[in-house]
Amino acid sequence: FIRDLEKKGKAGSYLARFKRVLRSWTRYHNIDVKLDINIAGENESPTLVNERVPSKDELGKILRKASPRGRVAISMMAFTGLRPESLGNYEGTDGLRLGDIKDLNLNDSIEFSKIPATVVVRNRLSKASNQYFSFIPEEGATYIKEYLEERRKAGELLMEDSPLMQLDSRGVKTNNYLRTALVTRDIRDAIQRAGLKMRPYVLRAYFATAMDIAESK
Repeated sequence: FIRDLEKKGKAGSYLARFKRVLRSWTRYHNIDVKLDINIAGENESPTLVNERVPSKDELGKILRKASPRGRVAISMMAFTGLRPESLGNYEGTDGLRLGDIKDLNLNDSIEFSKIPATVVVRNRLSKASNQYFSFIPEEGATYIKEYLEERRKAGELLMEDSPLMQLDSRGVKTNNYLRTALVTRDIRDAIQRAGLKMRPYVLRAYFATAMDIAESK
């Protein structure tokens, strides 16, 4: 199977995923099997070699090309450091809720009581299964406010357990939350419309770089 995919030009880092999944599955079922097949370039990521963090101007262009929902997703990654899986998990059964933004008030007018606002990532949405918190600055808070106002005008009743990232009103809803694939699709579409070539995950690198600069100052 591995050799066949190698002939098709698949990267070693891509093929290594299958080995990791099989090892995990066999361990779970107490099956002792050796998967010692060598995979060329297993620890290499060719798609990341030339990848770079977008500049502030490029991020601004991406935000301008995004939909209101996409701007919220981009902000939560680039300004808050969240993973897309925290905004909406793989199956669309859980995701960040409005109640997880602790300084967001859903009264007659949607307002933030404090900026930057605290964002709590529940343990079920955390990769390490540990609850943690971060912050959303003024620009990101503005995008959230505009997005929620748009949803309220469309007739949605906003509550603390409402998802931050809402499904489109058209079509049949099969999930309560936006799936990770749809979260990243919004971001990818905005990046492409901005004329750039980079993965949605590079926005977390933007956040990490900004934090390094802030610490150095």
